[in-house]
Amino acid sequence: MGKTFDLERLGGIQSVDRLVEEIHHAGRAAISLYEGGAANRMERKPDRSPVTEADRAVEDHLRAFVQREFPDAAFVGEETGEHPGDGGLRFLVDPIDGTRAFIRGIPTWAILVTLEENGEPVLGIGHFPADPCTLVGIVGHGTTIDGKPATLSSVDRLENAAISHGGLHQFSDSNLEGLLPLLARGTYTQRGFADFDGYRRLLLGQIDAVIDPGIRAWDVGPAAAMIREAGGRVTSLSGEDTIYGGAVIASNGLVHDELLELVRRVAP
Repeated sequence: MGKTFDLERLGGIQSVDRLVEEIHHAGRAAISLYEGGAANRMERKPDRSPVTEADRAVEDHLRAFVQREFPDAAFVGEETGEHPGDGGLRFLVDPIDGTRAFIRGIPTWAILVTLEENGEPVLGIGHFPADPCTLVGIVGHGTTIDGKPATLSSVDRLENAAISHGGLHQFSDSNLEGLLPLLARGTYTQRGFADFDGYRRLLLGQIDAVIDPGIRAWDVGPAAAMIREAGGRVTSLSGEDTIYGGAVIASNGLVHDELLELVRRVAP
């Protein structure tokens, strides 16, 4: 856990509550757009990843809220890029983490918001509108899931651990194909819980670690704040405490070093 974040920089806990309310509002709007056929109007971004009008609507809504309520803070959105600010605070927003799940009607998509202070994630919010659940982590103030404290597992050996992993193509794209058989032989079980759902299950104590070889800061920023505050670890594949390494390992903290060692055996 890092230094306690001073909530007065945002205007107190009431400001966090208002942010959560706005995220819930944006989630209801996204569901309405889905019901109105947004998935059938999906487009492709230059990198061939999907985007829908719901992605853009959620990001527009949250950007307007942040700029109105926290005018000095910078804002970075997956769909619209960076809007600069002053004072060392920056919001990162993934408006729909799991757009493919959203399009297919799978309820594991989430709205993710991270607040960074001088480059470090100090507040993370993840909301699952189609599978109602809200996670909030604030450095120095705890991590909750629907208002109840998050609890990491107590599994302390990798051979007994349940691991969630990112998409299989991420391993091949990162030249980490050799890690898959090592995970299969060296852990108790492996499951591909989609997108932020893996981190939610880690914070529920249902699994013991997550490995995501291809990821962006707005995907993992909330998890970093939440999991570290709950007593776990989130690092790059080389063990650095960063969300900007392009890949992450998140864990209950007890199996982290063993998992890092497994990665080092195959990392390019």
